[in-house]
Amino acid sequence: MKNKRQNVWKRWGILFLLLGTLLWAGSVRTQVSSTRVSRGQSVTVKLIAEGSKVRFPSIAKIGNYPVENLRRSSKLETRFVNGKFSSKQQRILSFEFYPDKKVTIPPFRVEVDGKVLQTRPVDVDVVAAGSAATAGPVAGFALRMHADKKKLYVGEPLILTVDAVEPLNGSIVQMQYSPPQFKDFFVKPLGGEKQLRQGNATVHELRYLLIPNRPGKLQIPPAQVRIGIRDLQAVGDPFGIFGTPLTWYSIRSRPLSIEVRPLPVSADLVGNFTIEAHVDKKRVSANKPVNYILTIRGEGSLEDLPDPSFDIPGVTVYSDAAEVKSRLVGDRLESVWRKSYAFISDRDFTIPALTLKEFDPQSGKLKKITAPAIAVYVNGGSAAAAARTGRAAAGRSSAPAAVPAATAAPHRAADRNGSLLTDEAYYARKAYEEKAARLPWYLAGAFAAGIALAALFCLLYRKFAARPRRHDVAGRHYKPQEALKILYPHINEDPEAEAMVRLLYRLENGETVELDRKALDRLAAKYDHTLRS
Repeated sequence: MKNKRQNVWKRWGILFLLLGTLLWAGSVRTQVSSTRVSRGQSVTVKLIAEGSKVRFPSIAKIGNYPVENLRRSSKLETRFVNGKFSSKQQRILSFEFYPDKKVTIPPFRVEVDGKVLQTRPVDVDVVAAGSAATAGPVAGFALRMHADKKKLYVGEPLILTVDAVEPLNGSIVQMQYSPPQFKDFFVKPLGGEKQLRQGNATVHELRYLLIPNRPGKLQIPPAQVRIGIRDLQAVGDPFGIFGTPLTWYSIRSRPLSIEVRPLPVSADLVGNFTIEAHVDKKRVSANKPVNYILTIRGEGSLEDLPDPSFDIPGVTVYSDAAEVKSRLVGDRLESVWRKSYAFISDRDFTIPALTLKEFDPQSGKLKKITAPAIAVYVNGGSAAAAARTGRAAAGRSSAPAAVPAATAAPHRAADRNGSLLTDEAYYARKAYEEKAARLPWYLAGAFAAGIALAALFCLLYRKFAARPRRHDVAGRHYKPQEALKILYPHINEDPEAEAMVRLLYRLENGETVELDRKALDRLAAKYDHTLRS
């Protein structure tokens, strides 16, 4: 009878030993943000292993979908039960991917403390974006991106629209929008965000003007939105200081593929435009400016038009930066390009005609638009010189140039007596008048800056003079329990603090450890907020 009892106790002891071994042995599991997502929504995956030495596999794709935002982290879970601390070390490998259809996250082999463990596979269902069947807190939300053209020529404008559909009955608190990373396109936003009501949803609409600058099959990458949802399960802030706790989700649109064809002919513009030019006066005194305004308007884009330049012998040319305005009229892009020039001379001259070639993508034809030449008469000037100037300008090409005329050096020409017309006195006087006009503003700005610096110095001096000195921490000693409370919140950001917390846990459990008191006091003082008051 005694032997039977001993055998029974041995069996129970072996069973408890096996159960204890299983409970304390390393483990690994897969955690996903959701097993049912809408198309374009990210799936966050975490491989969580418990053990001191963990080796994760190399993961590049889930099915056909590349892995993004791959991160490694560690976490020390602790519990305080019946006056005793217990801890458990976790190693975490997290990543994201964006599935378009149903996919299975495969099992992964993870080495934990010398043993190879395997996770379980997880199935993820994907439904249409914005579908009511979408499960989870982002149900009904969708991000769409579409263009008004799929085929176009180099230089032809393209209107891209991004729509974020937000359900009215959702619990979305914040949205953080990231536009596509446009490459090989000139891009310009067309206005700001527009909000439209469609059924039971609000549509946030953004439009962009795109101009391809090279031929080929170009890709427009997806737009992305991070959605902050109110976390109803999180522990709330009773005082309302830190705001509402949020859980963040990522939604991504589909990318777009655009076919861009090269222009069949050489052209300055792509579209359908008209050109006009006028001056404020055709007769002027010597060395007085004549203001010339060049305007191009029509259907198409003028954002990347190089500034036309004028090279007229004996005439100095100044110009402002070109002003370009674009707007959508229905589904058509209308643009206006305007640039001002100033011509200065002491003799008659002619502003030459300007001819630009434009390619119409609708008809596939090339045509020319021309601004006529304009003759300017200078009082006391020479008509013969003006005639020679006009003939010289007529034979010179006036095609658009990439360098603005305002940056060109003043021109020189030979007069009737063979001397050089340099205009140096005029420019020196003009520069002096401009500096003299700005001098009062410079003095006022310097005076205001001096007052601001003096006020800032006084404020900083009062702040630091009234600031209490820190306590003398050189001779302060912390009790292990006190240091543990101070260091525990910082174990994820400071490896030294994490190592010290582990030693303190072992000390609390009655183990004999070698504790560096100086290091303990130094670390505790570093994170002791009472020393910063």
